[in-house]
Amino acid sequence: MPSDDEPGRGAPSAAVVAILDRLDARFDALARDGHRPGAPSSVMRPNPELVQRSTLKFFRLAVRAIREDRSFTADELRPVREGAVQAAVDGASLSAVLSSWYRFGRILLDECRSAASGERASGLVDIADGVLRLQEVITRTVVDCYEGERVALEGDEQPSRELLARLLLAGQDADPTARWCGIELADEYSVLALSGGGVESDPRTWRTREARTVRVLESVGPPPALAIVEPDATTVLVPRWVGADTDWFRVAVELAAGVGEVAGAPVVGAVTEPVKRRELAGAGGLARELLELARRMGRAPAVYQLKDLALPFQLSRATAGQQYLVDALVALDPYPELVETLDVYLHHDLDRGRTAHALSVHPNTVNNRLGRIRDLVGLDPNCYEGIMTLGSALDARRAGGWTS
Repeated sequence: MPSDDEPGRGAPSAAVVAILDRLDARFDALARDGHRPGAPSSVMRPNPELVQRSTLKFFRLAVRAIREDRSFTADELRPVREGAVQAAVDGASLSAVLSSWYRFGRILLDECRSAASGERASGLVDIADGVLRLQEVITRTVVDCYEGERVALEGDEQPSRELLARLLLAGQDADPTARWCGIELADEYSVLALSGGGVESDPRTWRTREARTVRVLESVGPPPALAIVEPDATTVLVPRWVGADTDWFRVAVELAAGVGEVAGAPVVGAVTEPVKRRELAGAGGLARELLELARRMGRAPAVYQLKDLALPFQLSRATAGQQYLVDALVALDPYPELVETLDVYLHHDLDRGRTAHALSVHPNTVNNRLGRIRDLVGLDPNCYEGIMTLGSALDARRAGGWTS
């Protein structure tokens, strides 16, 4: 069988065709019922790897290539390339990856030997020659893709980009460093702060996660996104040219989704509007504060802007008014059911029936509790001033990390 740069030598012998026909029948049986209990004896106890759909699919490709006396096509080699790249990102050793593919060759030859019963030995020898030639192509592909990805991981620009991000967020002039690193800076950046997905304690697992996160962030640009990727948080400077028709918020949401996919769980994020580079120190502080506020308030995983958290953000400012609001509900502290009723009542648009349903109580119970709140706090939850003050008091407490 030819390698990928050799011409075909003609049709295979009748013995080879007979063996491959029986092998195809074997694969058909495995695909049909070899993985189910009670399968026919002819397909019982196959090699566990052979029953896997992806493995069986690749074996079929190999048999077709041998039957047609050719090498793998570029499309057929795609899973080989993708697997080698992923192994490099994961930090798996090259020897382990190659051993896996050598095992593929051994299993295929064992299956051919089983299917060759009664055929001339020359047919099996021709098939073995074809398998070895395919193994050569796989080996070259794995090594090239694996080594190429490792070089990219070890020699990419991420350390330089992280340095630039830290300089900009610290309010320093990053232009000289950017020129020295050969990295183009944007006119403006949005600051995207992300948290979630759990902290990785295993260094190797963390390196893999870090590399995958960097790959997600590299989807932005040019100019590139500048990121600080840490075990418990990620901060991204999302680039934007002045006047560019770019939906910066959509980009931030897509990046957050990609980082969450890498982390294995949705993340909570906060993003600022694009600002000039000299204003990034303030924007970075705002993004971090909004992120912490969203987490303290128990907001669902999403990307939040200032407009989403404006009221609790303002109520979290340390002022005399903020302290008054926090203290306004002190009288309810011994009665958590009253605090819960007030919260549910306000979030159900002052509808007593819906509030009672949500709390699984009678509507009269809701009325009685609202009356007790009025008597204890001195604010009526049925009038405008009372509603505004009580709702603001709840938000002020949550903004400060208070939980009922």
